[in-house]
Amino acid sequence: MKLKTKVGDLQTLIASADATTKANADAERLAVAIERLANCNDTSHRESAISALDISIASRAAATKAAAAFAKLPPSRRDLATKAKAKAETLGKAAAKRGENYSGATDYTVNWTAFPFPKAETHTAKGDQYSRGCTYRKTDASHVVNLSPEWSVLLAEREDVAVLSERDGLPLIGIHADGRACWVKTKRQAITCETGWIAHFGATCYHSTTSQKAAEQGLAKKLASQRAFWASAAEARKNAAQWAKDERRARLVARLCNVDATIADARAMGYCLPGIEAFQSQHHIGDSAPLRALLTTGNASAVRLALAVARKVRRVEPLAV
Repeated sequence: MKLKTKVGDLQTLIASADATTKANADAERLAVAIERLANCNDTSHRESAISALDISIASRAAATKAAAAFAKLPPSRRDLATKAKAKAETLGKAAAKRGENYSGATDYTVNWTAFPFPKAETHTAKGDQYSRGCTYRKTDASHVVNLSPEWSVLLAEREDVAVLSERDGLPLIGIHADGRACWVKTKRQAITCETGWIAHFGATCYHSTTSQKAAEQGLAKKLASQRAFWASAAEARKNAAQWAKDERRARLVARLCNVDATIADARAMGYCLPGIEAFQSQHHIGDSAPLRALLTTGNASAVRLALAVARKVRRVEPLAV
């Protein structure tokens, strides 16, 4: 089935769901208007009830028409559209959850947008006062992810890429037919999105906002760094005792020595800049960090970076291990 057909089916399903939601909301408003009219039968309330009735009838007719359009699709296509919608919304909710709690009320929302691209953003507003004696107000926040049908079909189908990107701290909210992807980043407490390209091989991926070629080049460098690390580990394991001693020393250096790892160190190991920034935001780490802080995160890539930097530390005097 062509991608264009899948996108069209998804749009038909979304239109049906939105029309039904609107019809139900209009029916509730009509019920409220009728109740008010029963309590106070004056001209104003009668006009309000008549208006609510007209709106409710129109929205119910629109919902019936939209539902009929979706029902005309073959069962297999309806099933495919329903699964794509549910999968995209699940990924969207997970991405919205990347937003952090604010001092006031914090909520997370996933919407469908008519725009031809997905979006992630955080809206803030003044909330309740901290206390009676405090004039300062809390900050309410709403983390919103807007999904685009054009980007959501492949997002639902390419679960392998979504899992890899999530593992790098950059949850996907869209994959376009032209190869671009859209992922969510956390900036301070808020969420934002970034569009770029992802290259992947096995359990490794690399994000680039420049081009697909840049992503592939970054992936090659990252894979080379991993292979070198694994080769070094395999060679060292030939002598288990020496490997254990070196490992203990590296961890001891990382914990006790006043040594920092920098973004340059991470880039030298092939880590992509979006992934580094996502890690910094998640763990509140700046452009450099003590090795012991990297070990404390428990993040496998951070631990590998800390040990790699620790191994470069020259011995001024032997360390007791």
